[in-house]
Amino acid sequence: MIKAIISDFCRVLLFPKDKSYLGSLNDLHKKLSQEPNYNPLDYFELNTDLLDFYISLKDKTPIYIFTSDIIQDAPEFRPYLQPVFAGILSAKKMNTNKKLPEAYRLVADQINMIPDEILYIDDGSENIKAAKSAGCNVLLYSDYENLLHEVKKVLGS
Repeated sequence: MIKAIISDFCRVLLFPKDKSYLGSLNDLHKKLSQEPNYNPLDYFELNTDLLDFYISLKDKTPIYIFTSDIIQDAPEFRPYLQPVFAGILSAKKMNTNKKLPEAYRLVADQINMIPDEILYIDDGSENIKAAKSAGCNVLLYSDYENLLHEVKKVLGS
């Protein structure tokens, strides 16, 4: 039984406004943050549909973010993330790598669950493979509508 949902951040909940940009959002954020008056909301957009869906689930299932780096720590994102997520975990801060199954076991320990109780959502197939190897239930994010359907199916709602 699924007792927690853990979502990736970049390219699941956060996207570049420049749709042609295919690089790392964390790298772009770090580069842009050197500019005066940088505001991440000018360059990135949140997946508000998915945030609203997660809000609808949070009373039944705690929802967490597990991401690679630190872009989610930008103060401009706090008002959007704090009401939704029970916690935000960073592989960088945990000194691990999302491509390793051990990372997902660490996350499970951090939230006091076993991997089998976790539904992990990510857009990266390597991360999905690692989470699955650790024993997590997984969904590969491609778009909001597909994810909505798949999550409802997994949760039985």
